[in-house]
Amino acid sequence: MSELSKLTELFNQNKISRRQFITQVSALGLAVAVSPALLAGTARASVPKKGGRFIIGMSGGSTTDSMDPGTLVSNMNQNVSWQIRNCLVEIDHEFNTIPELAESWDSTPDAKVWTFKLRKGVEFHNGKTMTSEDVIFSINHHLGEKSKSAAKGYLKSIENIKADGKHEVIFELSGGSADFPFIMGDYHLTICPAGTEGPEWEKGIGTGGYILENWEPGVRAFSKRNPNYWKDGRAHFDEIETLSISDTNARTNALKTGQISYMDRVELKTVYSKRS
Repeated sequence: MSELSKLTELFNQNKISRRQFITQVSALGLAVAVSPALLAGTARASVPKKGGRFIIGMSGGSTTDSMDPGTLVSNMNQNVSWQIRNCLVEIDHEFNTIPELAESWDSTPDAKVWTFKLRKGVEFHNGKTMTSEDVIFSINHHLGEKSKSAAKGYLKSIENIKADGKHEVIFELSGGSADFPFIMGDYHLTICPAGTEGPEWEKGIGTGGYILENWEPGVRAFSKRNPNYWKDGRAHFDEIETLSISDTNARTNALKTGQISYMDRVELKTVYSKRS
């Protein structure tokens, strides 16, 4: 029996975990020989287990990185931001808009005025309940005259933002935009507590599934599961450790040896060399 067959049999018998299976076949250079259906089918059938530490090896990362949502320029701080914050809208795996912090939205027939109804009872990591005030502050953060936000350009159609009570926000646009909900799902446009400024951004206060415990720009981030997370079926790990590993070979070796659970940006030449 080949090594791949042995590992596949152990995996199918639940004698090794999916992570152990992937790590061992990668170490043997056999990953490309594994049927995608094998992993996909098992993943669909499995019930997610809570617990453990997920260790991510990310390309990029700089000592000048910030958790200010307008300045998410590296793969590392973008990834960490997704762990700790949410947007009004989520873009799913089929590129559909689905409710996140906004439970619903609608527009006038000309798509110039959009009304977002917010979820009630959602708490930030500091215990503050999210309201329309936080949403208006978070979007306006990207629109100020001195703003250097990467999102400023595609928000320029917003002429006014106003609240209708604590749980409804109205956006008035200069022209019709049927794609406006997609824009609200952009990774820069996460919702943060009103009044956040300066060093407070680095605390990473959000409504997300994980709470930022430690942030060393360009080096390491460490977050723990939010015990009060509002979104069912998410945030299964107890902890997430995010490491900046710029060198592709170093990331690949870290994955093969089990030092990390996941890596981004695998080099194509590495994939093709294993395929051949």
